Amino acid sequence: MLKRTIQRTTLLALALLVAAPASASALTATGARSAAHPGFVRVVVEFTGGRLEINEAQATDPAPADGSARVEISRPGISALPFDRAANGVRVRLSAVTGRVIVRLVSARRAFKYLRVSALHGPERLVLDLYSAKPPTKAAEIRTGRRNCLKLTSASPDGHGFRVRGVENQLFEGSFVLRVRDATGRVVGRRVMTARGAWSARVAYRVTSVGTGTLEAVADSAKDGSLDCLVQVRVGLNP
Repeated sequence: MLKRTIQRTTLLALALLVAAPASASALTATGARSAAHPGFVRVVVEFTGGRLEINEAQATDPAPADGSARVEISRPGISALPFDRAANGVRVRLSAVTGRVIVRLVSARRAFKYLRVSALHGPERLVLDLYSAKPPTKAAEIRTGRRNCLKLTSASPDGHGFRVRGVENQLFEGSFVLRVRDATGRVVGRRVMTARGAWSARVAYRVTSVGTGTLEAVADSAKDGSLDCLVQVRVGLNP
């Protein structure tokens, strides 16, 4: 009897030792920082206590043009330290409810057009890139998207439009959109595209005055509507 009691006590002690680190190492958002880059602002949310998996993060409001965007990270036991700070034109707020951490991004209306969500490891970070709605500078032009998802090989003015050529590479259903934006970021031309490999198309636009703008090809994530692929160049617009 005494031997069984000792064995049970030993097993219970071992179980407590195993359980304690697991509880102490719950994934926790500890803070955030931001930095301005050519064409976008990067917000980095820092985590401790475990590995952050990108499939745990979802953009529940992926459209920042109205001045707000929101990302949620879901996992049992996840938590966040209170955080509310503004820098580089973006206010970042962290909060938590049971099983979720909520990241809110607040900015001026029409300051940003797209939100990209990704993750980095060692240390664990959630990376949120907010792309400027203004025409890109030379340094902010993107002719080849991430993972070669899209390439923009040429863009030639054609009256009130552009003749555009490029290459698609493994986008979901080969689907993307050509857009023309004016100097304020407002969409003034649009064409929905479906293509595999090399493609060419004309996209028309309409403006009332001479100015600069953006010609872009963009694909949204099939998961949550956040940005999946972007190429963009600065262009001149004519009425």
